[in-house]
Amino acid sequence: MKIAILGAGALGCYYGARLAEAGHEVTFIMRSAYDTVKEHGLHVNSVYGDIHLPTPPIARTPEECGPADLVIVCWKTTANDHLSTTLPPLLRAGTRVLTFQNGMGNAEAIAEVVPAERVFIGLCFVCAMMNRPGEITHLEGGAIQFAPLLPTPEGAAQAEKLAALFAGTPVETRTALHAEQILWTKLSWNIPFNGLCLAHGGISIRQLFSMPGQAERARAIMNEVCHTAELRGYPLPQEIIHRQMEQTSKMGDFIPSSAVDYNRHRPVEYTAIWGTPLARAREVAAPVPEWERLCADIQARLAERYPQS
Repeated sequence: MKIAILGAGALGCYYGARLAEAGHEVTFIMRSAYDTVKEHGLHVNSVYGDIHLPTPPIARTPEECGPADLVIVCWKTTANDHLSTTLPPLLRAGTRVLTFQNGMGNAEAIAEVVPAERVFIGLCFVCAMMNRPGEITHLEGGAIQFAPLLPTPEGAAQAEKLAALFAGTPVETRTALHAEQILWTKLSWNIPFNGLCLAHGGISIRQLFSMPGQAERARAIMNEVCHTAELRGYPLPQEIIHRQMEQTSKMGDFIPSSAVDYNRHRPVEYTAIWGTPLARAREVAAPVPEWERLCADIQARLAERYPQS
């Protein structure tokens, strides 16, 4: 199977390397790291075993990559306006498109370019960073949950096939029928922890947990997100809050993606991670005062950094 990784940052390079490890033909579409990877290869330093791809197939543009059987969209959601021009050169009859992006609304954006029955969601629970071009540090996690955009038996079967691509790798996979169900699962972590680390100026998980009252604040926000999911008909496992609080407390110096983007003066994925989910909470009149306060804090922080946006 030919697989194209669209947006080969830390996430795309980590999972793309695992797929290459499993024997698939993977082309990484990248820009800033292109020259370094072309000269030195791709290095993944992982808790589950390092990977070095000395000469991975890389491309600067979708046209250079050409059509693929599977396209995995890993770029930031702030780039989704370019889907209509970047996806077509990667498509042929039957090409499936899988989004590994954060937040809500991404699969629907892809479905404006690709038939909805060929669009899938993959939620990645992973701590990975690209500290230098072409060098990925994988600290923890890596499990992926797959679901079709359209909840049909055929879509479920295709999601199972996507999960099977990672057979023989350390990546644990699961599938679900309803995409919104698994979206709330990841958002229950992303909204509070990505949000609070961003709101406090791009800090690490260790720094957040050292601040009085912030762990409790994260728990309160997570409760509101889980309650919203329940009101929308997608209740999450009862133990999820305790489990995520415990796991997160051990993440140490990991800086969540939006906090990293803020620190590097890059656009932040506010709409996908906080804005669109909050709109869905309001559709069901979910009581979310702590979540709304967090959104106000994030917007104030972003207004300071990006006064023209």
